[in-house]
Amino acid sequence: MVRWQLWLSCALPPVSLLAMAGCGESRDYEPGYELGSAEECARLRAALFEDSDAIVASQPPSTVEDPRMRLEAGLTERVHAFVEKQCYRQPGWAGEDGVHLSGTETQGDTHGWVRVWYSPEVAAWLARGRPEGEVPDKALIIKERYKPLGEAKEDGGVFKFVAWQPMVRRPKDARDGWFWAEISQEEGRHGEAKCHRPPLAWESPDTLRLDDCRPPSSFGQPCLRCHASQRDLTFSQTSHLPENTGGVHEPKQTIYNFRRLWNKADAKNPDYGYDAYKNTPASTYIADHPDRPKITHALGSADTDFVALFGIPPNEQAPHEDIPRFFDHVVPKADDGKPDTFLTSNQCWGCHSAVGHIAQKLDSNGSMVSRDGEFTPGKQGFADVSPFGEWSMSMMGLAGRDPVFRAQREWETDHRSGCAKDITDLCYKCHGAAGQHQLHIDAPSRQFEHAMVYALPDSPDGKYGSLARDGITCTVCHQISAKDLGTPASYTGNWTPTAPGDLQGPFAADVRVDPMVRSLGKTPSGDGGRDRVMKSAALCGSCHAVRLPVRKVGSCADDRFVYEQATFLEWRDSVYRKNDDFVKDEGHDGSNPKRCQDCHMPREFGGTDLQKKMASIEDADFPTANLPGVPDLHVGVDLVERKPFSRHQLNGINLFTLSMFAQAPRVLGLADYDYMSNQYGEPTRLQMATALRSGRSFADTAATIDIGAPQVRDGALEFAVTVTNKAGHKLPSGVAFRRAFLEVAIEDGSGGVLWASGRTNGAGAIVGHDGNVLASELDATAYEPHHRVITREDEVQIYEERTLDSSHQLTTSFLGIYESIKDNRLLPAGWKSHFAPTMENGVVPDGLEPHGVDDDAEYPKDGSPACGCDVVTFRVPLAAVGGHAKVRARLNYQAIPPYFLRDRFAVGLPDAQRLYQLTSHLDTKASTTAIPGWKLLLTEAVRSSQ
Repeated sequence: MVRWQLWLSCALPPVSLLAMAGCGESRDYEPGYELGSAEECARLRAALFEDSDAIVASQPPSTVEDPRMRLEAGLTERVHAFVEKQCYRQPGWAGEDGVHLSGTETQGDTHGWVRVWYSPEVAAWLARGRPEGEVPDKALIIKERYKPLGEAKEDGGVFKFVAWQPMVRRPKDARDGWFWAEISQEEGRHGEAKCHRPPLAWESPDTLRLDDCRPPSSFGQPCLRCHASQRDLTFSQTSHLPENTGGVHEPKQTIYNFRRLWNKADAKNPDYGYDAYKNTPASTYIADHPDRPKITHALGSADTDFVALFGIPPNEQAPHEDIPRFFDHVVPKADDGKPDTFLTSNQCWGCHSAVGHIAQKLDSNGSMVSRDGEFTPGKQGFADVSPFGEWSMSMMGLAGRDPVFRAQREWETDHRSGCAKDITDLCYKCHGAAGQHQLHIDAPSRQFEHAMVYALPDSPDGKYGSLARDGITCTVCHQISAKDLGTPASYTGNWTPTAPGDLQGPFAADVRVDPMVRSLGKTPSGDGGRDRVMKSAALCGSCHAVRLPVRKVGSCADDRFVYEQATFLEWRDSVYRKNDDFVKDEGHDGSNPKRCQDCHMPREFGGTDLQKKMASIEDADFPTANLPGVPDLHVGVDLVERKPFSRHQLNGINLFTLSMFAQAPRVLGLADYDYMSNQYGEPTRLQMATALRSGRSFADTAATIDIGAPQVRDGALEFAVTVTNKAGHKLPSGVAFRRAFLEVAIEDGSGGVLWASGRTNGAGAIVGHDGNVLASELDATAYEPHHRVITREDEVQIYEERTLDSSHQLTTSFLGIYESIKDNRLLPAGWKSHFAPTMENGVVPDGLEPHGVDDDAEYPKDGSPACGCDVVTFRVPLAAVGGHAKVRARLNYQAIPPYFLRDRFAVGLPDAQRLYQLTSHLDTKASTTAIPGWKLLLTEAVRSSQ
């Protein structure tokens, strides 16, 4: 007989047992708690409602190693002390009659088997019929959760206590007025270790993954995804109180008031006892998901090819870590008349993610999970297509933590130290939009400083740091107003936010506002034309048209202005243009109109059009809380299934930076799993797998290649390669250092390469026939010109923008674009020079036109529409390709080419050093890598050369 059976047999009849010893093998369980005295409980309860400043002062300061939120940490300790003494069993409290299911057997349940206790104030409020808006201050609701041991039923059964879930009424601390607690997560998942953070080491892949240290008790918790559907945010009821049941249930149930029974029968691994469990990282107990092994880990030691390319000694030290993402936590303020305009995404996470659906394998239209047939053929899997889920692993959601951006900003400020603060404030207008804009709302005279992104949660600038680290967070895009949209006045992050309580959405009808109003103080609405703001490409243009000053080397004086990137304007000047309230060009759409959203927010998954609800809340289709007598449970929250359902994929093809987040998530502050979806591990891993694969699929649509019929002429093999841009803007687009290049090879019958232009080494640098890196890859004075004809292996067609600074040196500075000497990026189809709607004062602004293409007809200067293509003729001496059989042409892409990285690594500054560590340890050689050989293949064609 196993231990727990022996223990139970000698413990009967044990109703509400508080402590046991000396019975059989009683040391195999964790003892319960002794009741506190009336005086002790009064003191512990008063401590729960002490002024917030006093609670904060009682806590040790936050540190980078423990970036705790001091108010929440202090309250958690006080709640813990209160429930440990079971002070909720004091006279005057109303406790339910035994354990009951928090849901129904047919619809499912939310919290399993529970027993709820109400403080005297709550009991009196319930007795008055739950008058709306009258939940008393200092109210307490304590939910006990139980695990059945054997058959579970209300009129019998054996249950053991596993957790407390208290609600503490503190209306001055958050808009919803409740502190939501979970006393089991920090103990049961982490034991005595609050956050498992072993020393980070490249050679130990497990240390690159971070356990979820999200505080299980805090304000603004995802509990609101259900509770916000109910008036006063609580499902409290009287139907299970003894006065309404006759007190018949508890005597028929066996209720063990012990949190855990640690023994061989209760633990899956017979070697685990409680002492071994309590300090073991929680991820040990999370079932692996089949997609997890498909995500490549960073290298245990620096890539020798990469180190050799840059000639910098490898740095094997642990890089500095970002503050974990789950501490990006800005909750709605209590109603003091001065609400924050912006909130962090974790306030949207609970309702607009699929964490509960993943755990339950739900893929109905009511969920935000899709069958994963595209990604795991032959195996039934599930992918998270929820708004939060996909946004969180997009470069939009990661913009505030982007290590490439941070190194670029650092370099710019180091080279122009006299205006470093101005530069930083300018950069964070987009990359840390919510933090920068909120700071300017709160303190118009202040500038955003880079140090704020390292501000700990309870520091004076913690709010701005949290918002900035959260990237282009939900309340940025959904609170961009119509003012000046689509005009230069809104470019470069100069958009105007809506009022704090005005949240814009894409739907003009059937919008359910009540839950969001209750929990966030924001009214989502698309009526009055606001849906057209969300649907317009001009919304994206506010940060994807960046106009920057041009400054001499080391100078802070503005000489003129140039478009450093112009993706939005490139789209307007193309066949893909779609006119609307904010884009009114030439009086008509382009011939193939598509908005940014049509490509970057796809409406299908795996080839199937999606029809989904936009949120996961306690609506009419959700497993109910089984509340007879509770008024108006689902009024105003019956969500409508949306078709089209636009995914927040927001993908580009920058799989280079995304791979850094995937391979070393802890370094950049990403947790490896989340306690809300522990069945399959953290959605971070699933969402990252989806993001990488979706990016790969997106890259497949970017361009096409065609190889013309090879011919022999004048002792040479001659053929034309035509590359056609299928994107709605230049390819590449965005920041100027991105590039694409042709890799063209002539092969023999067995696939051996006889001649090649555009081949690369192991670090992604382009090399010539002798294997040496081309001067254009690293030299500050050499660049590869645009080619119409290529005859040698050291000639390569590279689609890129190269610029000179005021000293006539090649530069990657965003503020030093003194002269563009080359911009042969593939134009979008239909592009026209001197396109009137994008001209300013009758002049084409700097940064919009091609450079260095001579008279290439594919880059027309006469106003005729561009084909969106480029034709390169290859003439290869027959003597060099004897036995040739076929021609292979590839178009490769690099988001961070060697010359860009050279400039970043040239300064011995923290973010530059960390970028070197991340890039030198990036695994680009594993079979599962997203960027094999440091390049992303966009398209390929093969043709016989005979």
